[in-house]
Amino acid sequence: MRRRQGLSLDEDATPLAGWMYADLLLALMIIFLATISFVPKWSNTSNAVTSEIKQISSGYNYNKGLSLVYSTYNPTAISEDIAAFKLKEGLPGSAEIIYAQILGGFDVKTESADAGRIRALKFSLALSKDPSQMMKSAATDIGSSILLNPTEVAVRLTFVAKIK
Repeated sequence: MRRRQGLSLDEDATPLAGWMYADLLLALMIIFLATISFVPKWSNTSNAVTSEIKQISSGYNYNKGLSLVYSTYNPTAISEDIAAFKLKEGLPGSAEIIYAQILGGFDVKTESADAGRIRALKFSLALSKDPSQMMKSAATDIGSSILLNPTEVAVRLTFVAKIK
C-alpha cells in the first residue's frame, strides 16, 4: 500500500497580501504628499499680492485696477478719482469695488514694516466709515511697501460691473 503524504509546511504569503497592498498605498500617499508644495508667498510689494475672488453670477470682474497714492485721507478726492476712472474705462456708474489693496509707506531706517501697515489700516478704517459706502462690499488687504514715502498710502481697487 501506498503511504499517505502529510501536509507540507511551505511558506504561504497569501495571508500577507492585504498588508502588502496597504503598505503600497501608504508609500504612494507619502510620495504624493512630499511632492505638493504648501509654501505661501509673503511679500510687501504691491505687484506680488494676488487674490482669488469668486465670480459673481450677475456681474463680471474688470481686468484693470485703479492704483492711487494719497498723502492724506480725502474722501472727495477719492470719489472723484474713482468716478473719473469709471468714465475713462467705460465702466457703468453702478460698478462696485470688490477688492481693495491698501499699502502704507514706511522709512526703513527709522521704522519697521508694521508702521506702514498701521498707516494702511487707519486709511482703511477711514474708508470703511465713509458715508458714501464705496467700500461696502469690498474685501480688503492691508500691507506695507518700502517704495512709498512714510506719509503716503497706496490704494489699488478692483471693480465688478453688473451684467444687465
